Amino acid sequence: MLVVVLTVLVPIGESPFRTVIRALFVGFLPGYALVAVLFPRAPAGDHVDTIRARKRVSDGRIGHFERFALSIAASCGLLALIAGGSFVVPVVHTTAATVWVLVVLTVGFTALAAARRLACPPAERFGRPIMAWIGVLDPSRSTGSNRDLLPTIALGFVVVFVLSSATYAMAPAQEPGYTELYLLSEDSGEPVAEGYPDELTVGEERSLIVGIGNEEGTTTTYTVVVQLQEVEADGSETSVRSSTELDRFAVTLEDGETVEGEHTLTPERSGEDLRLIYLLYVEDPPDSPGEENAYRSAYVWVDVDESSG
Repeated sequence: MLVVVLTVLVPIGESPFRTVIRALFVGFLPGYALVAVLFPRAPAGDHVDTIRARKRVSDGRIGHFERFALSIAASCGLLALIAGGSFVVPVVHTTAATVWVLVVLTVGFTALAAARRLACPPAERFGRPIMAWIGVLDPSRSTGSNRDLLPTIALGFVVVFVLSSATYAMAPAQEPGYTELYLLSEDSGEPVAEGYPDELTVGEERSLIVGIGNEEGTTTTYTVVVQLQEVEADGSETSVRSSTELDRFAVTLEDGETVEGEHTLTPERSGEDLRLIYLLYVEDPPDSPGEENAYRSAYVWVDVDESSG
């Protein structure tokens, strides 16, 4: 187990040895420990007490072939559960966290399996030398249903699938890049996410604070297009009847950099329930900018009155 942990976690570079160890750990050991908990008894006929054992075939016993196949299937199931849990606890979706979860599960299952085997009569406890396991995939040495070609072929496909996917499953998780876009207003000199202006006047300047955060993993140049839109709602669908572009500006941010800058706008049209929207694009925007083709968007609802002058 220590070799597995060191092989997976220590940055020693990729190698065939490391790939094999990872595949063995992910695709077999955790499932084998779980199967050992569920089936602590030896298959019928494995021990000297053959008559007694054969009378208890239905007593939770499985053969070596079935134990091997179930171990692979259970390992895949455990890995799927961990992957599903990463959506609830995002920290699990890393190589190190996945390895430690599998190690803890494997050690726990192994301890529980040992206790269950010790609770069985000595003649019924599962345990075979390594040569018995080698015979599992050798049809000439198998008996009964193990001689069937179809189960052996099916098991071979499962093994190939697990080995081919194990490297991907244990590879460091590549977090997708993202960009934040948000709007703030100013309250007593402090930016806050409330108190947005909802009453504007044609020709008069108003300001909002535009925040952009770059977590794309690389230096990125953005273009922001500011529009005042007249929209129409039809149930859950919203369509833009007309739009007026108020401004556009570009900003370049280093990876991990966040900027909050004051943006001054001047409405050029009046109307009620207009949508003041900021559309963010990576590099240049398309010919017809809109919420449907923007990378990120943020907006507030405003009423724009005619100028009193």
